[in-house]
Amino acid sequence: MLRSTIHKLCVPGGIVSAALLPFTVNEHDQIKIDTKTVQSMYEEAPGDKQTGMERLHMMFTIDEFGRVSSELNSIYQAGFLGFLFGACYGGFVNSRVAYMNFLERNQATAFQTSFEAKKKLQDQVTINFAKGAFRWGWRLALFTTSYVGIQTMVSVYRGKSSLYEYMAAGSVTGAMYKFSMGLRGMASGGLVGLALGGLAGGLSLGIMRATGTTMEEVRFWQYKWHTNREQVIRDSLKKQADVEEEPLLAHHHNKFGTANIDLEAIEAEKRKIQLAVERETLMKKLEQEEPAVEVKDKK
Repeated sequence: MLRSTIHKLCVPGGIVSAALLPFTVNEHDQIKIDTKTVQSMYEEAPGDKQTGMERLHMMFTIDEFGRVSSELNSIYQAGFLGFLFGACYGGFVNSRVAYMNFLERNQATAFQTSFEAKKKLQDQVTINFAKGAFRWGWRLALFTTSYVGIQTMVSVYRGKSSLYEYMAAGSVTGAMYKFSMGLRGMASGGLVGLALGGLAGGLSLGIMRATGTTMEEVRFWQYKWHTNREQVIRDSLKKQADVEEEPLLAHHHNKFGTANIDLEAIEAEKRKIQLAVERETLMKKLEQEEPAVEVKDKK
């Protein structure tokens, strides 16, 4: 009796496992091909009919609306975030070092006013903040862009996501980061990057596995959200244009109507108006000449 109760509590999905191990494997974590997301991907995406080079070409191709692919957009975002974090870290560290150095070097310096001392301190802190932000910003941006870019390109070329592209991206990026230290430095950097890339990839894939999704679905829905957002913007602009009529369009509609008139029709209408004006002018001229002729006949 006791043995069966313990077994019931400790099996995956039981009370103990549900409380202590929330990521136990169950039916909800299994990725099935009949889900709404996968069906949408099969309906709207080309699928596996393309080769790896064709998928890479589509990744770096801009569509007819001037938009980049979701994969390339993720690389841009990773590079920007890397630059932002690197700039903040480098700027804060360098500015603090400059502040401490200024206080140590100018303890016995006699300034004319406190305003002059504060101004020189502010100049030193600002200059060193900019130097540190630039130094760390471009390095971290290059590191994150290369890592995410290599990982994304390998994943797009293979048509699926796995641990291999994370490890490959980490090793290549680590070797590139230690390029100035020669072959030994590149080898050590590649090994460290391989381990860290595998760790990061394992965590990413584990989280996606626990939530029951894949990287392909995440990128697909990123593209769908971006497309729906732009469609909502276009619809709102169209609705606003329908509510607020432009004065130029109102004048055009009052003169020519709401029909879609081409340039030839406008020229014909102008010619018709011109002929009517010429005819009216000629009739007035004839009316003015008739009384003069009648007076002349009476004489």
